[in-house]
Amino acid sequence: MRWHLPRIITCGLLLAVATAEVTASEYVWKDGKWTAAAKPAEGTVAGELALIRMHVARRDRKQALVAVERFLARYGDSDACEEALLLSGQAELDAERYYQAYEQFETMLDRYPNGQFLERALSREMDVANAFLAGKKRIVAKVFRLPARDEGLEILRGIAEHAPGSAIAEKALLRIGTYHFERSEFAESADAYDEYLQLFPKSARAPDAMLRAAQAMFASFKGVPYDETPLLEAEQRYKVIIDQYPAAARRAKAKQILRQIAVLRAERTYETARFYQRTKRPESAAFYFRQVVQEYPGSAWAVEARAALGGRTARPVPRPEPKPKPAPTPSATTQPAPKPEPKPEPKPAPKPKPRPKPKPAPATRPTTAPGPVDLEKLADPSPKGGKK
Repeated sequence: MRWHLPRIITCGLLLAVATAEVTASEYVWKDGKWTAAAKPAEGTVAGELALIRMHVARRDRKQALVAVERFLARYGDSDACEEALLLSGQAELDAERYYQAYEQFETMLDRYPNGQFLERALSREMDVANAFLAGKKRIVAKVFRLPARDEGLEILRGIAEHAPGSAIAEKALLRIGTYHFERSEFAESADAYDEYLQLFPKSARAPDAMLRAAQAMFASFKGVPYDETPLLEAEQRYKVIIDQYPAAARRAKAKQILRQIAVLRAERTYETARFYQRTKRPESAAFYFRQVVQEYPGSAWAVEARAALGGRTARPVPRPEPKPKPAPTPSATTQPAPKPEPKPEPKPAPKPKPRPKPKPAPATRPTTAPGPVDLEKLADPSPKGGKK
C-alpha cells in the first residue's frame, strides 16, 4: 500500500488537532511551559469558576446555572463574578435560549460596564440579535415562542450605546441598515445608514454606507404618479457621492443612475402636463410641456412634449414677475407734497321771516270744569276686555 504525501500531512494535522484538544483540557500554559491543570474543586474562587467552565464546555446548562448561582452567593464581592455571569449567558446561548442569554449578558454589563469581558459579552449579544433577525423565536413563560425581530434591533442599538465609537458598535449600526434594506424597508434603512454616518463620518466604510443610503432612497420611490421627494433626495445623495468619493461613485455607476433619475423626472413633468391637457387647462399644460423641453432636452419625453406643443420652438418658461415695490415714505429731508387748497364753504341760506302770530280769540268762561284725562285710553282708545 502506497502512502501519498498529502494524505500523510492530513493525517498528521488531524492527530495534532486531537492532541491539542486533549492537552488544552488537561494542561495549562504557565511560566513558559505546559503544566498539568488542577482539577476543579469546590471551596475556592478558582476551583468553583473552573467547575462552571467545565459545565459550560459540556453544554450542561442546568448544572452551569446552579454553579453560577452558588458562586455569586458565595463570592459576590469578587471580580471573578464578571466571568461567572458571562459563562451563565454562554450556557443559555448554547441552549438556544437567546433572550435569557441576553439578560445574563446585560446583567454583567450593568455590573461591570468597563470590565475585561466587555467585548466578548457584546459579541455574544450580537449573536443573539442576528439569531432574532434571522427568525429565531423568543421563549416566553417556558412555553410560548414568539417572533423577536424588534428585540433584535433593540439589542443592536444597545450594543452601540454600550461601546460608542468602537468597531462592534460600527458593525451593529451597519447591520440595522442592512436588515431594513433586505426587507425592502427603504426609508428605515436610509435612516439607519444616516445615523451611522453621523457617528462614523471618517470610517473606511462611510462611502459604502452613503451609497447604500442613496440606493435605499432611490428604491423607496413608488413611481411616477406618486410623490417625487425620494427621487429628489436620491439625486442629491448621488451628486454628493460623485463629489466626495469619485472612486466609489464609479464602482456604483452613480452617473448612470443620475440619468435614470432625470428620465423619471422628465416623465413625471410630462404626465403633469398631460393632466392639465385632459382637464382643459391649455395654458398650464403648455407651461409643463415647455419645462420638459427646456430642462430635459435630450430625453424621449422632450420629443413628446414638442409634438404636444405643435412642433413650435419652445419658449422659455416664464418667471413670475416681481411684485411692485411700495412707494417710499417721505423722509424729514424731502419736502412734503403741497396741500390742496380748501374749497370755499357755501353761504348759509337766509332764514325765513317769522309769520305773524294770530291774535287769540277772546276767552270764554266754561260753565263746567273738565274731568280727569284717562291716559290709557289716549294711548289705546280700544277697550281691553273690561266692562263698558
